[in-house]
Amino acid sequence: MAKLDVVVRLRDGRPVGYCEYGADGGLPVIALHGTPGSRRKYGLADAEARRLGLRIISVDRWGYGLTARPNGRFALRDYASDIEEFADAVGLQRFGVVGISGGGPFAVAIAAQLPERVSALALVAPVSPLSKPDERAGVSPFHRFAFRVLPRLPGAVPFVFSYFRLALFVAPPVAIRTMASRAGRPDRQVLLRKETSRDLVSTFRAGFAKGVKGAAIDMRCFSRGWNIDLSAITCPARMWIGAKDRNVPVSAAKRLAASIAQMDLVEDAEAGHFWVIEHHPEVLLWLKGQLIEEAPEPKNDKAPARSAQAP
Repeated sequence: MAKLDVVVRLRDGRPVGYCEYGADGGLPVIALHGTPGSRRKYGLADAEARRLGLRIISVDRWGYGLTARPNGRFALRDYASDIEEFADAVGLQRFGVVGISGGGPFAVAIAAQLPERVSALALVAPVSPLSKPDERAGVSPFHRFAFRVLPRLPGAVPFVFSYFRLALFVAPPVAIRTMASRAGRPDRQVLLRKETSRDLVSTFRAGFAKGVKGAAIDMRCFSRGWNIDLSAITCPARMWIGAKDRNVPVSAAKRLAASIAQMDLVEDAEAGHFWVIEHHPEVLLWLKGQLIEEAPEPKNDKAPARSAQAP
């Protein structure tokens, strides 16, 4: 049974909220939602995670839902320290990490900063580095403005997300149509389905329950240099990206994949940004395949233990 809206506290007293989906005692995966989003993001994957024997621990990132923002100055790599404390608090030694969209940079930071604890890294349609001129090659003017200019304009990001938040709580169909208006055909088809839009509204509302700080923190982090040593990532890694994604720069995501030695890139020519909504099983199956290889062999006093095989 899913565990919803649980809170643990870090050593400095800050709360971190999360939900657990999938199998109790299963192979652990820390799951990071997008921008915006919340701990409810991975509810759609609950049944499949249970079937595969995965324990999905879906956290509210900084400033979203039940999780406080960091104290003082902060950078992406600082998030790994929080997750290390969080993992200790919920009893995890090694774990997989999956980051979707705006959760991607945070997932990369965790894998780079905690290589001894991360067993596998999965990225789906991730936001990628854009601070250097060579990182922006092939990136559209819209994305350059959204990820580089807008976060530097005082009050601009909170204003934009406050409008979206208001629409979510007052007129949800308007919020979904706003998202769909700029999306490509594959994403519009997904977003305008009643069941999908209902789940997204619930997820976004949970993240925006206390305001738009989380989204503002995200955009601030994305607009700067990441200052992350990608060569420190030693675990198996895979990225899924849709060629028709209009939410994140596809060219930048592909460069990020090429910059991580362990990374396999899976590009779908017909997919958009919300591909994962219908393809959680593919991502989870890959994660299980990596995690099960290093899972301890079961103890059996009557017969020799046999290594489990990935499905």
